[in-house]
Amino acid sequence: MVGVAILIPFIGNAQMHEIGAQVGFANYFGDLNYNASFVSVKPMGGIFYRTNFDERWSLKSSFNYGQLAFDDKLSKNDFNRQRNLHFKTDVMELAAMLELNFLEFNKRKKDKRWSPYFTIGIAVFYFNPQAKLNNQWYYLQPLGTEGQTDFSYSGVKKYKLIDVAIPIGGGFKYSINKNWNIGVYGGLRVTFNDYIDDVGGVYASPLSLPEGSRGVAYQLADRSGEVGAAIGAPGRQRASSSKSDFYMFAGFSVSYTIFRMKCPSF
Repeated sequence: MVGVAILIPFIGNAQMHEIGAQVGFANYFGDLNYNASFVSVKPMGGIFYRTNFDERWSLKSSFNYGQLAFDDKLSKNDFNRQRNLHFKTDVMELAAMLELNFLEFNKRKKDKRWSPYFTIGIAVFYFNPQAKLNNQWYYLQPLGTEGQTDFSYSGVKKYKLIDVAIPIGGGFKYSINKNWNIGVYGGLRVTFNDYIDDVGGVYASPLSLPEGSRGVAYQLADRSGEVGAAIGAPGRQRASSSKSDFYMFAGFSVSYTIFRMKCPSF
């Protein structure tokens, strides 16, 4: 109902529709990177469709693909470096975002062909973290490195690989002419998932891991013994923060106005 109420004022206004592409970088923030470091940025790209309702409001629908990764070896924190975990994951995202132009944006008027803007919306994303052991990459969620495969023992459920995020950010758009547009953008994805990096709780007992202390899950759950004394005692905190993980997309965009349409007025 809220979305309907927001869109009602736009009925009857002239609309311009754009199709475009964007490319840039992705970055992860979470238990391995809770100090908001940018030392492990990865590429991202996407396509989008934008409906310009009027000079102030637009709705942008997009599909984005990016990569996220981090390694405790890159951390400035002593505990993180001793913990010695790492991960990587592909992220695929479908998003719908409402844009508010701070200035009147009108492609037909030369003095109104640019504007900074604020954007907020909703997204559905897919991820599946992996870690490397003996030159082989393993998907971590099926292994239950914090005891998720034995809920009756650990009390920890498997995390979902498809979840919802709230994208929030802003950018700058410029219309080169009546058809072509360029822009820069940046947006943080506020998620409700603490396991994008496969880290969110405490070290599990080997009894709750597949194949116990002899299995791959046990080796990937506690990597501290590879760099020093092992610290993964069952029940000891494995995560650096209790907050959910975030990620961001930022970069450049180009779009083309494919048609204009006049909506009936009431």
